Amino acid sequence: MHSKNSSLVKSAVLAAGGLALLTTQAAVFAHGESVRGGGSGSISSVGANITEDVSFGVRWDARRYETFTDQELVDFKQQREDVHMHSKEDAYFISLGLPVTEDIDLTLMTQYNNFKGFKDNGDAFANECFQNNGFIVDCISSTKESPGWGDTLLLGRYRFYNDGTHQWAGILGLLMPTGKITNKTDNGEILGTHNQPGSGAYTVQFGTAYSGHLSEKLAVDADWIYRVNGPGANNFRGGNSWQADVAVSYDHHSRFTPVLELNGIFFKKDVENDETKKNSGGDVIYLSPGLNMDVTRSVGLYGNFSYPIYQNLGGISNDEKYRWSLGVTYTMGQGRTMHGHDE
Repeated sequence: MHSKNSSLVKSAVLAAGGLALLTTQAAVFAHGESVRGGGSGSISSVGANITEDVSFGVRWDARRYETFTDQELVDFKQQREDVHMHSKEDAYFISLGLPVTEDIDLTLMTQYNNFKGFKDNGDAFANECFQNNGFIVDCISSTKESPGWGDTLLLGRYRFYNDGTHQWAGILGLLMPTGKITNKTDNGEILGTHNQPGSGAYTVQFGTAYSGHLSEKLAVDADWIYRVNGPGANNFRGGNSWQADVAVSYDHHSRFTPVLELNGIFFKKDVENDETKKNSGGDVIYLSPGLNMDVTRSVGLYGNFSYPIYQNLGGISNDEKYRWSLGVTYTMGQGRTMHGHDE
């Protein structure tokens, strides 16, 4: 029997804000991916290995983005294009994994989010400034940061197949609007929902997960998850999305386990005030090498670096440059034995 804590790590959650976004790619990922793994056989893929002990996890996800210059934002405004962006995004997650039965587990996750370097050419301040002063860069609205607690996810998995080598599980989760939605710009007006730590929306997600072995030393975790967003704050509804992930990890019987993942997320366009936002939606696929380490039988560390090898964004959107994740897991009870899946 391997990996007592692989359950939490497989069901630990990534959601940076519980909302879906508006114009920029920066926002898309902040509020889009609300299920993630973390440690053991995978780092971002959700597997089907069910937790056997109570587990705790802490994770930091950081994303960095290409940005438009102030002059480019002014030029977009002259073309009647409302565009916003932020340059950095940090999300911190706290997760609790609970076994229910041999084939069912639950994860509860909360998060703290911070968007940095936000700029907008279409909020009230910018629109009034452009109207009164013409198309000048001083009219671009800037906000240093937008921090606060995000939404809370309750996630359940049911393993409906396990032959000792291959496992399959169903995934069902509810993202609840517990996050802050009242942050203001540096000019004193309420930030758009796309850049608030929370969403004001309920989001349902469901899908399937797989864990298995290609050989004695090569293990695979994979998932497919669909997300349905409800209406959120300020008449904003993020576009529904789906994600697919696959992770291959090598040598589950060592203290150090290298992992290579492909992570994809695919968004439909957002809707605000019953208007479809043309500068939204898009598809991105990441290549994500990483490493897991057993510190003790109960404590594990993990980290990875993700590079977008494919980006096809809707309308005027700023690309993501890269992202990374760092995390630690702690398992009560007997603790973990080594990385891997049940045999």
